[in-house]
Amino acid sequence: MGRPRTYTRDEVLRKATDLFARKGYEGAHLQELVDVTGLNRFSLYKEFGGKEGLFQAALEGYLGQLAALSAALQRDPAGLANVRAFYAALLAEDFPHGCLAVNTIREKHVLPAHVYATIERFAAETERSLLRNLRGAEQRGELAPGTDAEGLAQFLTALNMGVMSYAIVAPDPACRARIYGVVESVLR
Repeated sequence: MGRPRTYTRDEVLRKATDLFARKGYEGAHLQELVDVTGLNRFSLYKEFGGKEGLFQAALEGYLGQLAALSAALQRDPAGLANVRAFYAALLAEDFPHGCLAVNTIREKHVLPAHVYATIERFAAETERSLLRNLRGAEQRGELAPGTDAEGLAQFLTALNMGVMSYAIVAPDPACRARIYGVVESVLR
């Protein structure tokens, strides 16, 4: 008969996510993960299949949290109000170590392809959601005639990624408020 668990999966993932956000996939060594999570190596491998599985689980949980921030982009009717609500929610969040998703993009060369594909799908879905709202804004006359909605969706996706990294060097909420003001002016 095996010993009962002395950990909760959610707590392990929270601690691992924090370490991965600070150090990245490559920089977080197995022994650090054992130390931070409180799991022994056997339990880590049994529960997650190793470092890669723990990272995948942490990343998927984190992306679920980011998806909650982007819930405004799923509302109907599609339009600029949804885009503004998304950026208001995003800029209200703190990213003291940057964004695990954005940080992961920089590690493409060391990540297994299926793990990196998770980030690619998430970024593409964010861009599609922004484009859906920009197309709705076009139909409602909220955007200037001739606006390149696809290019604007790409710009806003890149801005989204940059804002989460910028929080590392400029954690002051006043900086985020200024950025939101610029987003407002771009969307007029």
